[in-house]
Amino acid sequence: MPHYQVRDTTTRELLARDLADYTAAEAALDRLVDELEQDLQRNGEGAGRIRLRLDVERVIDGVTEAVGHHVLLLGVDDGADPLL
Repeated sequence: MPHYQVRDTTTRELLARDLADYTAAEAALDRLVDELEQDLQRNGEGAGRIRLRLDVERVIDGVTEAVGHHVLLLGVDDGADPLL
């Protein structure tokens, strides 16, 4: 039976594994972004327009196949631009 995982495209770090389906992988993406934003806020840092490139992979019998690529932007809704 297939399962899904989320991997950072740049570092190849596995961020979530053993997800039941693609919908669960998308939910994991949302959680990862929320956790990162909370960590940044807790440390007194802004997101500063961070771009995350993440792959959703399907694993069947030990064979991994990329089935989705997501670019997530953090900080795009941060305060108004003072130059405008």
